Amino acid sequence: MNFPETYFEDEVVAGYFIDARMKCCWAATLEVLQVIDKICKKYNIPYFAEWGTLLGTVRHGGFIPWDDDMDICMKRPDYERFLKVLDRELPKGYDYLNYHNQEDYWDVMTRVVNSSEINYKPEFLDKYHNMPYVVGVDIFPLDYLARDKKLVQTQKDLVEYVKSVADVNGTQHMEPEELEYHLLRIEELCKQKIDRKKSIKDQLYKIVCSLYAIYGERESDEIALMPLYLENGGCVYPKSYFQDSIRMPFENMTMPVPIGYDDILKKKYGDYMKNVRKGGSHDYPYFEAQEEFLIEKDVNLPTYQYPKDWKKSKLPTFREDIDRRIGLLAQVHEKVGMLLAVGEQELALQCLEKCQELAIGMGRSIEKKVGEGSETVTCLEKYCEAVFQIYEVLGQGNALDGATVKSMLDKLMDVVKMSFEKLQLKKEIVFMPYHAAHWRLLEPLWKEAVSNEENDVKVVPLPYFYKKIWSGEVGEVHCDREAFPEYVPITMFEDYDVQNNHPDVIVIQNPWDEWNYTVTVHTNYYAEVLQEQCEELIYIPWFKLDEMNPEDGRGLKSRKYFVPMPGLVYADKVYLQSEGMKESYIDYLCQWAGEDTKEIWEGKIEAAPKIYDIPEEAVPRPDQWGDKKVLIYHISGNGLMEHKQRMLDKIRSSLYVFEKQAEHIQIVWLQDAMLRERLEKRIPATYREYKHLVNQARDKGWITIVEAEEGAKWLAMADAYYGDAGRNAQAMRERNKPVMLQNVDIS
Repeated sequence: MNFPETYFEDEVVAGYFIDARMKCCWAATLEVLQVIDKICKKYNIPYFAEWGTLLGTVRHGGFIPWDDDMDICMKRPDYERFLKVLDRELPKGYDYLNYHNQEDYWDVMTRVVNSSEINYKPEFLDKYHNMPYVVGVDIFPLDYLARDKKLVQTQKDLVEYVKSVADVNGTQHMEPEELEYHLLRIEELCKQKIDRKKSIKDQLYKIVCSLYAIYGERESDEIALMPLYLENGGCVYPKSYFQDSIRMPFENMTMPVPIGYDDILKKKYGDYMKNVRKGGSHDYPYFEAQEEFLIEKDVNLPTYQYPKDWKKSKLPTFREDIDRRIGLLAQVHEKVGMLLAVGEQELALQCLEKCQELAIGMGRSIEKKVGEGSETVTCLEKYCEAVFQIYEVLGQGNALDGATVKSMLDKLMDVVKMSFEKLQLKKEIVFMPYHAAHWRLLEPLWKEAVSNEENDVKVVPLPYFYKKIWSGEVGEVHCDREAFPEYVPITMFEDYDVQNNHPDVIVIQNPWDEWNYTVTVHTNYYAEVLQEQCEELIYIPWFKLDEMNPEDGRGLKSRKYFVPMPGLVYADKVYLQSEGMKESYIDYLCQWAGEDTKEIWEGKIEAAPKIYDIPEEAVPRPDQWGDKKVLIYHISGNGLMEHKQRMLDKIRSSLYVFEKQAEHIQIVWLQDAMLRERLEKRIPATYREYKHLVNQARDKGWITIVEAEEGAKWLAMADAYYGDAGRNAQAMRERNKPVMLQNVDIS
C-alpha cells in the first residue's frame, strides 16, 4: 500500500497524541487488512467492521486514536468459506490462528497475522512500514439465533455444559470414570465423536464453536456474536443490519460497515460519540509485550535516556566573541612589533596575514549579524587596507619600525572597537518551526515579537528528514519554507549562521532530535546544539492535548512518547497549555529522571494557556446572514441506505422545521463524502429523490449546500450541529459546540 511520508509522523486527533510508531503499526495492520480484502473480493465474501474498528470508522474515519488493533466480522457461512481458502490464498510469510489449526487455542475468532515472529530483515521492514512486530486482524463469526427462545435456552445450556467439562478437565483433571460419563453424554447430545487419545479440551471447544452455529439464516431474524450473547445477552441485532454494507473512509482506504451501524454502536457503547479513554480489554500498545520480549533477549531498543550531564555552558555571545577577536588582534599587533624590532620580517609578514584573516572574519560575522553597510565594517575595511600597505612595504624588503607599526595598528583597531561598542544590537529572536502546519501556534508570538522595534525577529524553517529507525537510513531533505503565509518573511536555514549570530532567544517546536521513530531535523538544529548557541532556548510543543486525569490510562501512558525528550531537557524554558498539563509533565519526568530532578522541571516549565488559545481557521461569515445562528445539517449515506424512504421523509420534515425558523438560523447542509458512489447503483430511486431534495434546497436563501471536502472550515464557523452521528458530529463536539443527533423515527 502507498502512504505519504507525512502519514508516519506523530499526530494529534481528538485531543490525543498518536506516536509515530503507532502510525507505523496502523499502516502494517492495514497491509494485513488489504490481503483479507483481496481474498474476500476474489470469492465474493462480505465482511464488516466490528468493535473499535467500527467505532473508529464512524467517529474518526480511521483507527480510534488510542486504539491499536483491528476487528472485522463475517456471517458464519461467509466465515467458513473464508477459512477454507486461507491456506492457499494467504501470501508467503502470513499465518492465521484459530481452533482449527492451533492446539490450546480456544477463542472463537480467527486472527490473520503478517508473520509468526518478530522480523528485522530489511525487506520485511520495508513492506510493513518500519514495524518489525507481528500485527494482525481479528475476524469474528456472526451466528444466527433461533426464533424460538426455548431453543436458544437449550443451546445456551448445552454450550455451558460442554464448556464446563472442558474447563474442569483442563484444570483439575476429572477422574477417568467421571470424564468418560460426560464425554459419552456429550457425544450423544452433540452427535460428534471425541478421540480419547487427543486433547480433550481442544475437541470440546471445537464442539462449543459448532454449537454456536446450529441455526441458519432462514430459521432466524437475529444475528449475534454468539459467545457474548449466550454469556450475557449482549451483541445481538436484527439480521437486516448486516443485509448490506457501504464503504466509509478509513485512514487511506475504505472500510465496509453494516447498514445498521448506528444502532449496533448504541447497543455496544451507549453514547458512542463520547470519547472514553479508560483503557480497554487488552494491553496498550499491543507491541509493548513484544518489546519486553526483546529486552529479555538483551536487544537494545532505541530509547532516550535521561542525560545527567545535560547542562552545558553557553558559547560566547556575539559581543563577547567579537571582543575576544579584537583582543586576539591586539596580541598579534604586539608580536608584529617585537618581530620587526629584531629583524624577523618573514615572521612579521605571517602575523600580518593573520591580522588580515581575523579582520575579514570579523567583518563577515558582523555583516551576517546586522547586514552590510555598518560603520564597524567600514572601519575594518580601513584597517585591512592599512595592513595591506604595511605588508607591501615589508614585502619589498623595506624596514619599518616595530613600535610605529604596532601603534598604527592599535589605533586603527581602537577605532574599530569604539565603533563596535556604539553598534546598536537589537534583541535577536529566532523562530525555528520545522513544519508549516504547526506555525499557527507560533504566529501570535511572532507577531508580538515583530511589533517591538527593538527586536530583530527571524523565522528559520528547519530542514527535516524522514528516516528508518532500525536501519538508520535517512531520506532526502525537506523544508516547508514555501508553505508559510506570504506575509511571514522567511530566512533560509542555509543563510543563517546560528553559532555566529548567537541569538538571544531561539523558539523550537520539535523536541525529538534523533529520537523520533520516523522523522528528524538536521543535526545542526538538535536542542542539545542550540542550547549552547543562544542565551535562551524555548520549547513550545506544536500540539494541544485534552487535559489528563487519573482515569485517562491511555492518555497518561502516551506521555512516554512526547514528554521525556531532548527538547524539553535542554530548553531553558518550556511553555505548556495549562497548569494541569505542567503537573502531568513534571510527574512523568520525575518518574523518568528521578524524583531528585523535580526542582529542575519546576524551574523551567511554565503554564502559558494564552499561547494555545488560537482561533481555528474558518469560513468567513457572510454579512447577509446577520446575527443568525449557523446550524450544520448532515445526512449520512448509511442513514439513507438503512432507512431509505423513512430517511427521505425525515429530511422533508427537518427542512420544513428549518424553514419555519429561517429568520433565526442559517442552515449549512454538509453533503456526505462518497454518497453518490455508495448509493447510485444500489438504491437508485432513493438516491434520485435525495438529490432532488438537495437541488430544491439550493434555491432557498436560508440554506447553503456545502460539499464534503469543504466541511472542516464550515464546521469551525458554525454554531451547532444537527443530523446523523459520525465524524462531523464528533468534530463539532470536540469544538465544544451543541450537537443534536437525529432520530429517524421522530418526525
